Amino acid sequence: MLQTIPFTFHKTFRFAGLVLVAVIFSSGNPGEAAESTAPKLESATYTFSPGPDFQFKFQSRLIQAIPGDVLILEAGKYELRSGLNLVTDNVTIRGQGHEKTVLSFKHQTDGSFGLLASGDNLVLEQFAVEDTSHNAIKVLGAENVTFRGIRTEWTGGPKTTNGAYGLYPVQCKNVLIEDCIAIGAADAGIYVGQSTDVVVRNCRAESNVAGIEIENTINADVYGNIVTKNTGGLLVFDLPGLPQKNGRHVRLFRNRIFKNNTPNFAPKGNMVASVPSGSGILVMATDDVEVFENQIEDNHSFSISVVSFLIYGKKLKDQNYDPYPEGISIHDNQIKRGGTAPDGELGLVLKSIVGTPLPAIVYDGVINPQKQVDGKVPLEQGLRLSNNGDAKFLNIDFSNLNPVNIAAGKYRPSPDMAPFEGTLTPLKSVELKPHGVPQPTKNTTLLVYYAAPNKLSELGLFQGNGASQKPVEGVIPYDLITTLFTDYTSKYRFVRLPEGGQIKFKSAGVLEFPVGTMLIKTFSYLNDLRDPSQGERLLETRVEFLKETGWYGYSYIWNEEQTEAELSLGGGEVDVSWIHSDGKSRSTRHLIPNANQCISCHSHHDKYVPIGPTAANLNRLYHYAQGEENQLAYLTRNRFLEAAPKPESIEVLADFDEPESGTLDQRVRAYLSVNCAHCHSPGGNARTTGLDLRLTQSDPAKIGVWKTPVAAGRGSGGRDYDIVPGEPEKSILMHRLQSNDLAARMPNIGNRIVHQEAVDLIRQWIGEMQPDPAKKPSP
Repeated sequence: MLQTIPFTFHKTFRFAGLVLVAVIFSSGNPGEAAESTAPKLESATYTFSPGPDFQFKFQSRLIQAIPGDVLILEAGKYELRSGLNLVTDNVTIRGQGHEKTVLSFKHQTDGSFGLLASGDNLVLEQFAVEDTSHNAIKVLGAENVTFRGIRTEWTGGPKTTNGAYGLYPVQCKNVLIEDCIAIGAADAGIYVGQSTDVVVRNCRAESNVAGIEIENTINADVYGNIVTKNTGGLLVFDLPGLPQKNGRHVRLFRNRIFKNNTPNFAPKGNMVASVPSGSGILVMATDDVEVFENQIEDNHSFSISVVSFLIYGKKLKDQNYDPYPEGISIHDNQIKRGGTAPDGELGLVLKSIVGTPLPAIVYDGVINPQKQVDGKVPLEQGLRLSNNGDAKFLNIDFSNLNPVNIAAGKYRPSPDMAPFEGTLTPLKSVELKPHGVPQPTKNTTLLVYYAAPNKLSELGLFQGNGASQKPVEGVIPYDLITTLFTDYTSKYRFVRLPEGGQIKFKSAGVLEFPVGTMLIKTFSYLNDLRDPSQGERLLETRVEFLKETGWYGYSYIWNEEQTEAELSLGGGEVDVSWIHSDGKSRSTRHLIPNANQCISCHSHHDKYVPIGPTAANLNRLYHYAQGEENQLAYLTRNRFLEAAPKPESIEVLADFDEPESGTLDQRVRAYLSVNCAHCHSPGGNARTTGLDLRLTQSDPAKIGVWKTPVAAGRGSGGRDYDIVPGEPEKSILMHRLQSNDLAARMPNIGNRIVHQEAVDLIRQWIGEMQPDPAKKPSP
C-alpha cells in the first residue's frame, strides 16, 4: 500500500515587485544556479488564516522567507500536527493578540516543539502557542530576539506530561521578552538559558514549575513581572557541564511574586524537580545578583533563598564551574506571610528545628574556601542585606547540616543578620541594542532553492528515469560502514564532483569536498527485507550541493509510478508497508523533512555540513561495476581523492551491527557518533545540553556517564542521569532511544520506529559498564 502526502509548494518568490515561478540554470552543471542572472530578492508582507492547509502553506513561507518579511496571522484557532521551523534572519511573525490568534498543537504527531527558530533579528508578537508535546517556542543561537505579547500554555492545568518550556531562548544575545504570558510548563514558563543581555519585563508566569528561570546567563534584567501559582516563582540558576557557565549580573526588581505554592509536577530527574513548592525567589550558584523592590508574599516555603550548587548533593565533575553564589545584594523588598508550610526535605528539617514560619531570607552559608580571609569572603563577594522591612534571616550552615550533628544537638542554624547587613554597589541596567537592518540579497539559501530543478531527472544523475538507481558516468556510488538509521530504509549513496575536482583527505571529520560537489542519497523500502529480489519502493532522494557560500540541501519525492521524483522543499510523508526481517508485516509513515528541518540536523556552528562521509566511515570494500575495491583506494586511484594515505594506515570505523568489527564500546560509540553527534556536539543544535557524543570525546561525563539532564522535561523518563553504569533501565539514554513519546524520542526528527538492534546493543554496553564508586555522585 502506498499513499504519498507531499507538503509541496510551487517555488514562488517575490523579486522586485514581480512574482515568478521559474528555474534558471547556468551553462555548466545541471542544477547549478546562474545567480548572476537572478533578480534581486525583495521582502513583503504575507497574511494567513486558519484552515486545513495552513500548516504547509505557513511552513512553506517560513522556508521561502526573505529578510524583512512580515507574516501576519489572522484571528482564529490554527490546528497544527507538526512543529514549525524558521532559520531566516529579520522575520516578524505577528498575530492579532494572544487570545485571538492561537496555534494549537494538541494533536501533534511530529516534532517536539511548536516553533524552532534560529534567525537573528526575530520578532514574535501577539499570538499564542498551546499544548505542544515539549517546548512551545525555542530560539537557538540567535542575536536580537523579541517576544512581545506571546502566550504559551498547556491548557489541561499543571501536569507532568506537559511540555518543558514555554518561551525558551537559549544561547541568544540581546533578548527582549515583554508583555508575555506563560502557563503550565512542566519546567519553566519563561526560561532564558546560556544567553547574554536579556530583559524580561511586564510578563505573567503562572502555574508552571518555575515561573521565570534565568540560567547560566550573563546580564539580565527581570522586572515588572507577575509571578504566581508556580512551584517556584523566580529562579536564577547556574549549572555545571554547560557550554556557557558562571552566569552573573542579574537584576530582579519590582516584580510581584506571590502564592507560588503549586506542588512540584516536574518529571523526576530534572533540576527543577528538586525545587520546593512554596519558593518565591531562589538564587543558586550565580554571581552578582541584585534583588530589590519586589513584593514577595504568601510563598509557603522560602520567600528568598540563596544557595550553592552543593546543596543538591551532586558530585561536581566540571573543573571550570564555580558552585558558590557571590556578590548577592538583597534590599528594599516587601516580604510578607512566607514560610508557613515548608515543603521538601530541607524545609521539613528546618521546620523541625526552628519552627514556622521560616525566616523570609534563607542562606545556606556555603562559601568558597579558596576565597576566605579569616573565615570570611571579601565584602563584594558576600551576601548583603538591607532595608527589607521586618524580614527575618536564617543562615542554615549547610556544611554542618547532617543527621549526626542534628542528633547530637550540635547543629545550630543562625538567625544573626548582623554579619550580612550592608550594601553592594548597584548593578548597571541592561541596555539592549536595536535590531539589525534586513538584507534580503544576502539570503543565499533562497537563491539556491530558487535555482533547484523541479524534477530530479533534470540533474542528470541516473540512467533512464532513475528508478534503477544506476548512476551515469561521473556519478560515483559509495557506502558507509555505520549509517544513520532511518526506520529500516535502504539507502543508495552517490557523489558527483565538478570536472577536475578532487576531494582533500582529512583524518578526522567529513572529507573536504570541492565547490560544485553534489552528495546524493536515495531512501527506499525493500518489499521484503529478507529477499531484496522482491523489489523495492523508492521514497525520496536528498541532494546536498556545495557552492562558494556553503552547503545546501533539499529533497525530491518519488511518484507512485517510480518514474520521477519532484522537488519538495516543504517535505512530505509516504505511507509504506513491507515484510520485516522477522517475517512479519510492518508499516509506517515515512517522514520527508522540509528544507529547514534539513538545516536543523545538518547545522554545525550555524553552517550546513554533511553527515557521514568521513575517511574512517568510508574505509571499506565496495562492489563496483569493475569489481570489488576499497573505496578510499578507488577514489585515490581515479584521482578523485588527493593526499590520502594507504587505506590500511587509516582508521576503520566499527560497524555497530558487525561483532567482528570492533569491541562493544567501539561499536556503540560509532553508532552514537553517526546517529547522534551531529546534534549532540559542541557545534550541533543540541550543544546547549553539554552532551557530546562524538567518537573523539573521551570524558565519560560528557558522553553521559553520571551526567544530569538539561532541558529534558519528560524526556528524562523519571531518571536522574543520562547513563548509570551497570543499570541501563535507569539511564535516560536508554529511555529516549526506545521511546515513541514526541517529547522523549531520539532522534526527534526523521524516525518513527525504534531501532531495536541498536537499543539491544546499547543496553548491553551500559549493562557491562563497571560502576566507579569514586565518580558516582553523592545521593
